[in-house]
Amino acid sequence: MPERSTAAELRFSSKVYRLETIKKAAYRLSGRCSFDFAVEDDEIICRLIFREAAAVELVNEIEYALRNEVLDQDLRATIAEETAAVRNAVLAYAFSRTGLQNGEPL
Repeated sequence: MPERSTAAELRFSSKVYRLETIKKAAYRLSGRCSFDFAVEDDEIICRLIFREAAAVELVNEIEYALRNEVLDQDLRATIAEETAAVRNAVLAYAFSRTGLQNGEPL
């Protein structure tokens, strides 16, 4: 009989990833299992909880997907931080052309 599990645990370095990043990644996979988080020392512990006992292959697949999604969310956050000044300048310029500052109707 294949091995099954109702939970799994992944650990991430809090020196590399933020808890917010891991939560965003977990949310993307929330249809497949639920999650519980804890912080111990320099680690963020992410516990995957399955509604029913899942085959080890499925657990491994979800762990793999979560690790990739954490990396994706981390890179998105980095890009957002690096481009914030340009994005804000573009938005400020776009809204400055609307006439809203002068009380003009739309």
